[in-house]
Amino acid sequence: MQVSQVNSNLPKVNNGRQSRNINNKSQSFKGIGLVADKFALEVANAIENGGLFVSFTLQDMLGTNVPRPVMGLLRNKKENKGKTNKSFAAKELVREMLTGPSMFIIPAIMLTITKKLIGKTINVPMKVIKSLGNIHANQAINSAGEAINKQEFIQNAFAAIIKNAKSESAASETTIKKANELTKLLTEQVDKKGTKEAIKQISEEFINISKKYADDAAHTDFTTVKLAENTSVPVKDVINYITSYADDVVEKVRTSNTPNIEGLIKNIANKKVIGRFAMNTLMFAAVMTFLQVIPKLYNKAEGKENAGLKGLMKEETLNDSSLNDIKPKENKSVPSFGSAASFANKLTGSSLFGKIAQGAEFEGCNVSFPLLLAIMGFGILMPRTIQAKDKYDREEILRRDVTTCTVMCFAEKELRKGFSKFNENKSGLVLAAKEAGFKTKSPLKRLFDYLRPIKGVRVLSTDQIISKYSGLDNYRDGIKGFCDFISQQGGNLRKVFSLTEESKSLVESALQKEGSSLSNADNATITAILEKAKNSDEVKKLVKLFEDKNNPWVTKAKTLNARFTALSVIVLVPAFLGFFLPWFNEKTTKRKFTEEHTVKNNDTKINNNFLAGNNSELFSDIANFTK
Repeated sequence: MQVSQVNSNLPKVNNGRQSRNINNKSQSFKGIGLVADKFALEVANAIENGGLFVSFTLQDMLGTNVPRPVMGLLRNKKENKGKTNKSFAAKELVREMLTGPSMFIIPAIMLTITKKLIGKTINVPMKVIKSLGNIHANQAINSAGEAINKQEFIQNAFAAIIKNAKSESAASETTIKKANELTKLLTEQVDKKGTKEAIKQISEEFINISKKYADDAAHTDFTTVKLAENTSVPVKDVINYITSYADDVVEKVRTSNTPNIEGLIKNIANKKVIGRFAMNTLMFAAVMTFLQVIPKLYNKAEGKENAGLKGLMKEETLNDSSLNDIKPKENKSVPSFGSAASFANKLTGSSLFGKIAQGAEFEGCNVSFPLLLAIMGFGILMPRTIQAKDKYDREEILRRDVTTCTVMCFAEKELRKGFSKFNENKSGLVLAAKEAGFKTKSPLKRLFDYLRPIKGVRVLSTDQIISKYSGLDNYRDGIKGFCDFISQQGGNLRKVFSLTEESKSLVESALQKEGSSLSNADNATITAILEKAKNSDEVKKLVKLFEDKNNPWVTKAKTLNARFTALSVIVLVPAFLGFFLPWFNEKTTKRKFTEEHTVKNNDTKINNNFLAGNNSELFSDIANFTK
C-alpha cells in the first residue's frame, strides 16, 4: 500500500514540473514576442517619421548595400579555384553605396543651402504657398490699418483651418477665439523643446476638431487639415509650413512701403511658387545627372572585364568581342528644360501640367512616388543598361534592377495591404482605410484598390490609428461615430469590444438589458444598443477605456501593422534582394554562359574535323563506307 501510494504520487510531481516548465516556456516565448513587437513598433515609427528616406535607406542598406558585396565576393568561387571575386564585390559595393543615398542626400544638401540663401518657403509645396498667400492677402491689414505681423498671420491661418474643418462659410467668434488660443500657445514657446510640445498640442487640437465636425467620420482622415478647398496638408507639417511662410513673406510685406499690399503679397507668393518649382526641377536634375555617372564609377571599380564571368573561362578571353553584343554608346547630355519663367507659365496655365508638377514634388529630402518611378526608370535602369559591359551584364542588370524597383515601388506596399487585410479578418480591428462605397464595388474593383500603390486602400499610420481608436467622446456622434467607423470600414465590433475583459463585460451588460448578447450580435445591433445606452454607466465606462492614446486597441492595431513593416525591412527584403537575387543571377548567367560556349565549342570541333579532311572521324567513316 505504501508503495502504491508513493507511485500514485509520482505523476502529480512530474505533472507539476511539466506544468511549471510549460509555463516557463510560454512566458519565455511571450517575453520574446513582446521584445519583437516593441522592436517592430520602433522600426515602423522610424519609417513613418522619416518617410521614404528612412524606409528606402533601411531596405537599401539591409537588402542591397551589405549583402550584395558579400555575395559578390563569393561569385564563381568554386570555378575560380576558391578565390574571392574582389572585382565583382567592388562593383557591387560602389553601385549600391552610391545609388540609394544619393537620391536623398543630394536634395537634402541643396535644400539646406537654398533655405539659408532664399528662404524657408523653398521647402513648402506649391499649392500650400498659394493657399497661404490667399489667406495672407484676404486679411492683409489689421484693425490699426497696418500690414499684419507674423502672429496675426498665424492666427488667421489657424482660423482658416478650424473654419474649414467646421464647414463654416466665415470664421465664427468661437473659431477666432480658438485660433487665438492656439496662436498664443505657439508664440509663447521660445525654446525648441517648448515649441515641439506646443506643436504637438496644437496638432492634437486640430485632430479633435476634425473628428468632432466630420460629416463622415468613417472615411475622414483626421490627421490632415484643409488650408483651402483643394489643399489638404498633413497636420504634422502644416504648422511648419505656416511659420516658414510667416518668416519669409509676412515681415517682408510689413517693411515695404507699397500701398497695394494685397498685390504685393500675391506677387511674392507667385514668385515663391515659381522658385519652389524651379528648386524641384533642379533637385531632380541633380539626382538624375549623378545617377548617370554611377555606372561609370562602378564599371571602373570592377575593371575592364566583366568580373561576373571570372572563373568561367580563361582571363585572356574575357574581353573577347564575341561575348559582347552591345555597341558602345556615347553619353548624351541632360536635355535643357528652358527657363523657370516659361515653365512657371505652363504650370499656371495648364491644369494637367500643374497636376504632374505637384505630384512630382519633393517632400523635404523625400521623393514622391511619381518621382521615385522616374528615378528608378530613367536614372537607374536606363543608364545601367546602356553602359552594360556585355550581354550577360545587361541581362543581369535587367533581372536585378527591374525586380528591385518592382519590390521597392510596388510589392512591399501590396504585401503590407494584404497582411493588414489578414489581420483585420482575424482581429476585427480596422487597419487600413478604404474609400466610401468600397463595400459596394465589384470584387475586381476591390482587388484593384488593394493593388494601387498610392490611392485605393491605404494602411493606417500610427497617427491615424491613434486618432481613430482614442478619444471616442471627441467623435461628433460619440460612441456611434466610432462604431460607424468600424462597421463601414469592414471591422467587427464583437471582436473589437472583446479585446479586453472589461470592455467585453461592459458591452455584454448593455446588450443584455436589451435582450441581446455579444456572442451573436452583429455590428448594426451593437451600434444601435450602445447609441441608445450612450448615457448609461456601462457606455461611459467603455468610452473611458479608450481615452488614453496608448490604450489596448491603439497598441494592438499599431503592433499588427508594424509587424509586417519590420519583417519586410529586416528579413524579407534583405533575404530576397540581398541574397536570393544575386544567387539567382549568378546561377542563371553561369548556366547560359556554359550552354552557349558548349554549343560554340562543339561547332568549332565539327568545323575542325571537316577541315582536317580524311584524318577526321567524319572522313574516316566515309572512307570505311567506300571500302
